[in-house]
Amino acid sequence: MNKKISLIAAVTLALSIVSSTAMADTLKTTTDYKDLTNVDTSLKSKIDALLAKQIFEGVSSDSFGITQNMTRAQFAKVASLIFDIKVDPSIQTSSFSDVRASDPANGWAIPYIEAAKKAGLIDGMTDSTFAPGENVTVGQLDTVLIKGLGKNVNTTSSPWYTDAVSQATSLNIHPNGKDGSTLASRADLVVAAYGSWQAFTTAKPQDQEQGQAQESNVAILSILASGERAINITLDRPVNTDLAVWTLTKDGATLSKTVTWSLDKKSATLNLPSDSTLNPGSYTITLDGIGLSAIRTVSGTLTIGSSTTSGTLNYAINSSYELSNVIDSGLTSAATGISGYTTKADAENPLTSKFAKKVTMNVTNSSGEQIAVPGIIQSITSSNPSIVKAAVSTDHQGYILGNKAGTATVNVIYSTQNGENKTASITVVVKTDTVTAEKIEARKTSFTQNATVTNGVYSSLFNAYEQMDLKITDNYGNEYEQDEAQSYNFALNAFFNTEGVTGNPSNGNVGTVTVDMAGNVLVTGNVNRFTLIANLTNGNKAYADVVVRGN
Repeated sequence: MNKKISLIAAVTLALSIVSSTAMADTLKTTTDYKDLTNVDTSLKSKIDALLAKQIFEGVSSDSFGITQNMTRAQFAKVASLIFDIKVDPSIQTSSFSDVRASDPANGWAIPYIEAAKKAGLIDGMTDSTFAPGENVTVGQLDTVLIKGLGKNVNTTSSPWYTDAVSQATSLNIHPNGKDGSTLASRADLVVAAYGSWQAFTTAKPQDQEQGQAQESNVAILSILASGERAINITLDRPVNTDLAVWTLTKDGATLSKTVTWSLDKKSATLNLPSDSTLNPGSYTITLDGIGLSAIRTVSGTLTIGSSTTSGTLNYAINSSYELSNVIDSGLTSAATGISGYTTKADAENPLTSKFAKKVTMNVTNSSGEQIAVPGIIQSITSSNPSIVKAAVSTDHQGYILGNKAGTATVNVIYSTQNGENKTASITVVVKTDTVTAEKIEARKTSFTQNATVTNGVYSSLFNAYEQMDLKITDNYGNEYEQDEAQSYNFALNAFFNTEGVTGNPSNGNVGTVTVDMAGNVLVTGNVNRFTLIANLTNGNKAYADVVVRGN
């Protein structure tokens, strides 16, 4: 079958500054809420100001909830609105495992949580959880608001919120008489939010005095795809590249990239990792200055489509897979996180483990040509998670990992070109055959290694996996490259030795070359050349000729 991927780039630019949320047809005031009848005039005026700006809203049509506590999800929204953070309402997948679009209580907050996290205002309770329904403490309240004003917060003191409370008090935004460990009520948040909002709206001249570049008038002139994994962006004027932050998202998922600026600081190139490509879809490119109140957000979009996506597309999924019982067999217990090994948690996570397999979707047109599409898997579930673990990544790719021996059915829901959700089932057989390395390849079969020289004695340290550019393939077809092979060598069992170590005859006895368990090669003494050999237990080998040169 002929395989052809033809990309057509179409650019839609957002050239103006992102505006505030549109005003509602009818704005509420304090007179609309029964529980605000006896609230003092000063607090009412603050509430009315925040209602007018749509930073706050009531908990019901006739109740403001003035005495209630504020949840972390609600606070994320308020913080984003106070500091005019760019919020993308299309984001419906959270980076936190406990924040889900299907959650009626907190799912609505995903765009605000992600925006506040990206802006450096709110962290998760752990690396993977946000606890959206938990209440906000005064210490957390002060910390977020101080950060939003572009100030650093020292959390190393005891208790951790001491500095935040001190700064908030000096700025008159700390809830009066409240300890940092107590829960913040909505009344506390009104006072603090109003003070922070006022400070933020008047902070720009001070920010400029501190040398923070004013980026509010920056416009994006063009966004163009360059090859298969690069995007070039041109701005209307130079920016402070130390403050500027680029974000690249596709279908609500943030993508990894590196950034290269031009010498005139008016254009930048976003480069995707070597294992990624610009697949068809809509990419959002955002430029902002995270945590700096003087910088506003500008963004644009790049739409990449396939010239052959018109007409009917055929969707096919690989219907059967074989995996090893890497968890139940105890193999992942050897992932100790030391000697270059990955951690047990990563080895047992379908989204990070090299033992996992990606569920393959093949899309072709009526001519049988393969079409490049973005990730289309919406959900993936295992009929028996004790046999097969399944998960979907943020870019909508599905992965499966073997737990214990047996057979399980994995059900997949994916979206077609027309937006229809379809289902498919695959059969996964988990075997007791352990993971073993079958093939090994050195893509650098010769290289020169620099060494320090002291009194004619050479000394050098390098990593064999990296310098040989090793690639190992296991008996299940999984490929491990460079540091991946090192991280999973507790299963692959590659080992190294040397041959033909030579030195300069005029410098006396030949020195030594040793290799440790992590593949670190140490050259000591009079050595100018040797052969480095990477071995597998099945007898397969890869060779590299190493020349040692003194600096």
